[in-house]
Amino acid sequence: MSYAAHRRDFGSFVGQAPSKRGAVPERAGILRRIFDAFMESRQRDVDRQITRFLAARSGGTLTDDLEREISHRLSTLNWSLNASPYGDRRFP
Repeated sequence: MSYAAHRRDFGSFVGQAPSKRGAVPERAGILRRIFDAFMESRQRDVDRQITRFLAARSGGTLTDDLEREISHRLSTLNWSLNASPYGDRRFP
């Protein structure tokens, strides 16, 4: 079932004060800046690992199997190039 919103379902912007032009945005707190710096560092590290992995394994082409293997390695943090991608699975 779908629903189309009616105009009275939305609030009015007429009663709101206009924003100040040239207002300086609030600076994030120290913990937020530390956390953001940590997350950016981690993302750069993961990007470097994926680049090295693709260069060693694929020669520059990304296949479904390599994409699956990268996802698996990201979730298990196993970046050894000699490790089997599915070595930790047990089949009955």
